[in-house]
Order: sequence, then structure tokens, then C-alpha cells
Amino acid sequence: MNITAVATFAHPEHHGGAERVISEVCARLAARGHAVRLVTGGAVGAPDDEVRDGVVVARYALDRSSTPAFWRSVRSGVSGRLAEQPTPDVLHVHQIASAVPAVDARLDCPIVSSFYAPYAEEYLARRRDGRARGRVEWKARATAALLRRLDRRVLARSARVVVLSDFSARQVARLSKRAATRTVLAPAGIDLERFAPSDADTTTVRAMLGAPSPGTPLVLSVRRLEPRMGLIDLLEAAAVLRGRGVALHVAIVGDGPERAALEARAARNDLAGAVTLAGRIDDATLPDVYRASDVFVLPTRSLEGFGMATGEALASGLPVVATDIGATPDVLAGLASAALVAPERPDLLADALEPLLRDESLRRDAAGAARAHAVATLSWSRHIAALEQCFEDARVEAAR
Repeated sequence: MNITAVATFAHPEHHGGAERVISEVCARLAARGHAVRLVTGGAVGAPDDEVRDGVVVARYALDRSSTPAFWRSVRSGVSGRLAEQPTPDVLHVHQIASAVPAVDARLDCPIVSSFYAPYAEEYLARRRDGRARGRVEWKARATAALLRRLDRRVLARSARVVVLSDFSARQVARLSKRAATRTVLAPAGIDLERFAPSDADTTTVRAMLGAPSPGTPLVLSVRRLEPRMGLIDLLEAAAVLRGRGVALHVAIVGDGPERAALEARAARNDLAGAVTLAGRIDDATLPDVYRASDVFVLPTRSLEGFGMATGEALASGLPVVATDIGATPDVLAGLASAALVAPERPDLLADALEPLLRDESLRRDAAGAARAHAVATLSWSRHIAALEQCFEDARVEAAR
């Protein structure tokens, strides 16, 4: 099958859960024998097209100088790259900015869209300090209304809508009841060989993450540094635990606009030496970062569409403590050793972490359960099989 995927951002040029899913799916479809072309954004002056993991990566230049310039560059880039190629058997669209011009191109082929998040709600959450609810100015409400219309346009023109979680399926249903009837649940997978426990020495990686002696538990969070991710709450929980005499070191991997605020909060909470903001870690090192850690925390405040980092942590054999938000309960369903707490409650986060940090044998048992859960529920084969069936069903319907 000839498949053209269209994305605003993809890994490794851009980092994030959706970006990792997009690149992984394209590579795995190519490995299954499909001819896959990924049309995606790159920096101005980015390298020419290339073949990567069996996928033809066709870039268009993104203009990040302003929001209007960005949207214009995506529209012209997607339209231009689609116009220069033969019509594919299926058009697979991702991310709203690029999905809209792709569906507007009206190619003579069925469209399958992968829905990761309601972009209007993410936009509003950024203006509410990461929260799903709260007042915003009228300009923000107007922009959110426009984003909802764009989401609905993509959903209306999609023969199938693929979601990674029940939470995302509910978000689709809120946007479009008709699209809900064409929605297929296909949880994302994790590379279970790459992200796996190991007996290899982790001293060097722990040192890179600022962790002191091997006897001090290392608490990891891999997140973009923005309010919605709840990392301030993790630092508050660390302060509570330190006040209780619990030894720990917190490593936060990722970058983003909240870095200065996190640094200030760590200083205010007297966490000097107990917190490392490690920044972005190169992809090759990331599995070792998980292996070097003892517990993973996902303190999200709102709109967790799936949580690739949670899956990577589980596959790496890390106990997980997370907030009861979005798709996280779906990902952790059936894993008794995982802890779910209310968002924005650092005290509850500390309560859930404390037993794991104090008891090494409890951590070890939870680690084994986490890995077994990942193996049972996070295989890529299920996602790819569901996606292939969506493509085939869409083609059959289009031929009628």
C-alpha cells in the first residue's frame, strides 16, 4: 500500500510523545512492506529529503517567527509537497496545523487521522497554568473556538479516526458524534527491546543526572517543562518528603518555558543538591536514563492523551506514581503496584512515593510488575495491525 503521512512535527527533529509515535508508526509500516512517505516540517534550510528507516521523509520549511507565519508556512508547505507526488492509496494525517491543509487538498484517496489531543483544550490549559478549567480572556476563547472548528473539519473528512486511549476517544466524541462512530482505539506501543531492564552499571548515568550515592533513590520524570505537566507539584512533593526525612533525588529530563520557574521553586523549597533539571537528553541515552532510575513520576495537571514516557518507564521496569488524569488510568489499568493520585496534590504524591522510596524490596517487586504489564499491553504489533485494518476498511468504503 502507498501511504502518505502528514505531520507538523516528527521525531527526531522534534521531541514529544506524539512526534515519537508518528516516526515509529511510519518506520514500522515501512518494515511491513508498505511504501511510506512522511511529509513533515523542518527548520528553514533543513536537510534535503532523505530515506530514514525505510521511510521517505519529505520536509517543508517551518517559519517560527510568529504564529500567523507558522500557520502559513505549514499550509503552503503541506500543499506544495502533496501536489508534487502521485495520489497515495491512503492519506494518514497527524496534528492539526498540517492535518487541515492535507484534508483541504481533497486528494482522491481516503483519509485516516490519528487524534492525539483536543488542541483547543491544550491551548486553553497553557493559559490556565496547566489546568483544564478556569477563566481566560476573550481572545483566548475565540482562538479556542477556531481550533475546535479546525479539529471538527479534519474529523468530518476522515474515514477513520485512530485514538491511543479511551480518554482520547471521549474527546473525539465531544467534538463530533459522527466521528465517534468511525473512531478506532489502538493504544500506542513501546519498543520493548530498547526500553528494558538491564544489569549494566548505571553509575555514569546517575552522575549525569546529579544523583548522589547509589543508596539514594532516584525519582525520574521525563516531561516538557510547561505548567500542564505538573512538575511544580513534583518539586513540592519532594520538599514534603525531605521534611519527613525521606532520602531522594529528583531528575527532570526535558526542556521548555517553565525551566526558570522550576529552578526558582527548587531554590525556594531548599532542594539544592536534591533536584537536577537535566534538560533534553539525546535519544540514544534515554533508555539508560530510565534504567538508572528507581521510580517514575507523571504529575500531569490536565489532558494526558497517552503518556509515552509512562510506557517507556514501565517497559524499563520502573514503578510508576502518576496523577489520575486523561489516559493515564487507561495505561495503568490492571497494574496493582501503580499509584494514581489527584492532580495538584503534592501531599498525596508524597504519600504515594514514600513507601517506594523507603522500601527497596517493594520497589523491586513493583519494578517486575511494571515490566510484565508493559509486555502484556504495550506491544507495537497491536497498534500497527489496527492501523492497517483502518487503512484497508477506508479503501474498501471509498471504492463503493
